Amino acid sequence: MIKIYGFGGARSRRVLWACEEIGAPYEYVTLKMPTRVNHPEFLDLSPAGALPAMEDGDVRMIESLAICEYIARKYGSRLIPGPGDAGYTDYLQYLSFGESTLAAPLTWVRRIGPDYPPAAAMGREAFAQRLAVISHALSDGRVYLAGETFTLADISVGYTLGLARLFGEDALLTPDVVAYEDRLKARPAYQRAYAV
Repeated sequence: MIKIYGFGGARSRRVLWACEEIGAPYEYVTLKMPTRVNHPEFLDLSPAGALPAMEDGDVRMIESLAICEYIARKYGSRLIPGPGDAGYTDYLQYLSFGESTLAAPLTWVRRIGPDYPPAAAMGREAFAQRLAVISHALSDGRVYLAGETFTLADISVGYTLGLARLFGEDALLTPDVVAYEDRLKARPAYQRAYAV
């Protein structure tokens, strides 16, 4: 059985969501931050002390999207379209976009902004510009980012939209993005993952 380590609104929610979508069996272990202080034994699994972390037999991983891909490939790959599938290139694009491009400016707002307000303003502006990419993708009427099929790309971006709300940046979410987020939140797997 997969063991997932995480806490609260951490990126472990992505992993739980992927497990719930696929029906992969897992145990969720909640840790208290900072792990270095509260769970020094955890550093054997995650030397950086970062969450989430996953154990599946001898496999140990700490990168949330890599964990999601591992789980999808091992337990059911329907969340990963193949190269010949419609929406494949959109899937690839938005899978990475959610974490590496869309989420980054929220860090400026949250971590740097309290001490340096211009960073928060730049972060909000950058997030809004990057969110326009999602709006543009949805403007053709697609249900999900890769088209009509829900994929890990939606988990990647969907988590980041929730992060924006968690950080109090709801006003940056455009109506089309809110409608998309509502579709994601209506999924039973999402509801189960966020209820854990």
